[in-house]
Amino acid sequence: MLNVKLLFELYKTDINSCVYYPTEKEGSDELKKGISTVKDLVLFAAKEYGEKDFCRFFRDFEMCRKSFVEFSEDCLAVSRYIKTIEKEKMHIAFIGKTNYEYVACLTGMICSGNVVVPFDPNITVDEACLLFEDADIEMLFCEEEFAEKANEIGRRYKKLRQIVSLGDWRWFANVFEKYSSDSDYASLSDVEIDPQDCTLIIYTSGTTGDRKGVMLSNENLVSNSCYDSYKSRDDDVNLSLLPMHHVFCYACDVLKNLYDGSTVCLNGALVSLYRNLLAFEPTVARMVPLICKSVLTKIKIAERKHPELSKREAAELVVGRNFTRIIAGSAFLSGALIDEFSEYGITARQGYGMSECSPRITTSDFSEDNKYSNGVLHGVDEVRVVDGEIQVKGPSVMLGYYKKAEQTADAFTEDGFLHTGDLGYIENGHIYLVGRKKNLIILSNGENISPEEIENKFVDDGIIKEIIVLAEKDTIVAEVYPEDQLTFGMTKEEISAEIGKIVDRVNSDLKTDRQIHSFRIRENPFERTSTGKIKRTQFNFAEDEKK
Repeated sequence: MLNVKLLFELYKTDINSCVYYPTEKEGSDELKKGISTVKDLVLFAAKEYGEKDFCRFFRDFEMCRKSFVEFSEDCLAVSRYIKTIEKEKMHIAFIGKTNYEYVACLTGMICSGNVVVPFDPNITVDEACLLFEDADIEMLFCEEEFAEKANEIGRRYKKLRQIVSLGDWRWFANVFEKYSSDSDYASLSDVEIDPQDCTLIIYTSGTTGDRKGVMLSNENLVSNSCYDSYKSRDDDVNLSLLPMHHVFCYACDVLKNLYDGSTVCLNGALVSLYRNLLAFEPTVARMVPLICKSVLTKIKIAERKHPELSKREAAELVVGRNFTRIIAGSAFLSGALIDEFSEYGITARQGYGMSECSPRITTSDFSEDNKYSNGVLHGVDEVRVVDGEIQVKGPSVMLGYYKKAEQTADAFTEDGFLHTGDLGYIENGHIYLVGRKKNLIILSNGENISPEEIENKFVDDGIIKEIIVLAEKDTIVAEVYPEDQLTFGMTKEEISAEIGKIVDRVNSDLKTDRQIHSFRIRENPFERTSTGKIKRTQFNFAEDEKK
């Protein structure tokens, strides 16, 4: 039971439920345009934006372009190809690296009326077998380099009826041509799709427990992408650099830009980021905070090398002349980073969401007001705060967890609101996050402490690369992984002394029972999910240095 009085003090907001109802019902905009499925959205974009570039990407060091019309045609060709393999609805696993063909194939699978389950290309055979069983996978589409693992999965998982090993872009080019709208297969894309049926299963990253399959419908996906409270500019060029098997990247970089008519540039491997920032000259990109820090560091290095340049000119050496906006998600972006980016002419703002909400609960607000918030409510769903927890209800909210009726029931309130598990408050239509309910530390004196609230105070201290706060013997302790580059050549004692100074400084601003009483220094980084979140269930505390 949460201590409501302490929550009131912690969040500095009304302890009563705070309910936000969309006033303009922007979630119905997609219905006005005849968009109730992803296929409708693809056709809408082709008709609305025609030959304008939808996607740019590099192949063999040459920049390639695909228009909205071409993308629509390619998606429908994939849907027809699938129907030649199996007419009945299937659960299809999809494993591949992000490129144009991946995006067209994933979208085409959804347009075919099947249920698609995308997986991380680095998934192990053991985990794949477990999750394939859980998701009732019948067919696997995968890249050629995954073929050996796929064959092993097929030997161990007997329900897998077919494996389709995808070739390179030439293989796809043949599919796009053979199953085009001018072919004898054209009618195979005339599929009746119920917008409320499950079409996508996304497995949660498992930061605090077992992985669960989030069931999303066509209605979920288009409702969460077809709104106008945030709309890209006509000349926007988006750099997409996060993995497409996460709904955050797919819905935001693909579906939202189909609706808005913006161009998407596919980065591919992360090592290509700085080359592609200069080559594509994007205006905006979605990033996780770890990448934001890397970009800022690169800019500062360029500034030191070229003292004759202005801050903006130095930044353009790294990000290109047009780059002015960052949309951050997945983890906390500090106010200090937001302020530092602004010095270089880059507006960095946070959004907030989760897979269970397809994924957006808020969208970034690029105004100066509320710039440290976790985004502005987009008006599609109802959002409220009850006992400090953010809860959501509306067309973006998932159907449930696949084959997990009990966990699905636990995820919702009696009146149908989703428990996000996130603690925070709403102010001026913006959400401000405080921490995770599951991670909440409750001391014997009844004090409720959000570990993230303490951890976030260290994000701008360079020597501390990673930190986790928890309770031991009714006191607050921390485990710290130092920044290698900044501690190179230092002894353990010297590193401990430097970290101790930082801890003392942070403690001076905290109430006594929130102060860190001891810390340990790790030799290895924490295990993270593919979106960069620390897996809190994977701690392996060593008896290292103690303050």
